[in-house]
Amino acid sequence: MRPRSINIFLLDGDPDGIRVAQISMSTIQAIAFRKLQMKQVRATFPELARPGVYLLLGFDEAQPDRLMAYIGESEGVANRLQYHAGNDKGLDSKPFWTETIVLVSKDENLTKSHARYVEARLIADAGQNPRWTLLNSQKASEVGKLPLPDRAAMEEFIDQTKTLVGALGCDLFKVVSGDLTNGNKLEIPVSATAPQVVFNFRGQGFAAQMSITASSEFVVKKGSVARIKTTNTIPKGTVALRSDLLAKGILVEQSDGLLFTSDYIFSSVSAAAATVTGAAANGRILWRLPDGRTYAEWEEAENSTPPLDPEPEF
Repeated sequence: MRPRSINIFLLDGDPDGIRVAQISMSTIQAIAFRKLQMKQVRATFPELARPGVYLLLGFDEAQPDRLMAYIGESEGVANRLQYHAGNDKGLDSKPFWTETIVLVSKDENLTKSHARYVEARLIADAGQNPRWTLLNSQKASEVGKLPLPDRAAMEEFIDQTKTLVGALGCDLFKVVSGDLTNGNKLEIPVSATAPQVVFNFRGQGFAAQMSITASSEFVVKKGSVARIKTTNTIPKGTVALRSDLLAKGILVEQSDGLLFTSDYIFSSVSAAAATVTGAAANGRILWRLPDGRTYAEWEEAENSTPPLDPEPEF
């Protein structure tokens, strides 16, 4: 490893919002954003219409403590992301996806062949990290061959990609050794930013509200009540999280349930739902708006924009 200077631009001035990272004197840039910010990103960064590589990041719906990732490439990254977002119920569904990092070049020298090479190498390297479950099926051997000069250039692209992704707070390409600890959950103070939308989740022994903040965070609101009893389907990570929240006083046991004494940010809608109900839960269909729409339906409507061009073939 050698010293490097990295510039990180906060589009909205929010460190949890849309971020653009770039190594000084390099043409490679990484754009990080939440899935719900995709429409704004497409309108702001025309370079996403060009070839590039992307990372879809999130947590397992059934086990909210398990990190998941998908690595892809496209001749037109914006259209490919739109395809994934609009294909929520299809064969290429990515229900775990909440965070995105896109790697593109500011010039027009990156081709689809380059992107395929980078994709395959990143898949191989990410597969060595036991903290993450990689959802890609292709193998590194499936990558096409590049001329030696192009291969050297793409190895530099890969090296910079790992640096930029790490600088943006994602350890997908980090070499992990020794005992693993449950470091997936972060307790982050909620900012004063007013929530944009509020969802409800109610049932026997629980009643909760969840807001989506301006920076697309999933916040279960103070005053929400989680069910005391758990079922045998509850993920181990959720058991640990509930115990931790009880120990910290964020959850307090009362006669009618576990009371949230403060707002709490969750990694995903399913992690929030599982904590509230004490069982494995698909938060995408359980959290509902007052008009009855599920989170999945609302998200699909939020991300629906016509593609710039027909979706290129895989």
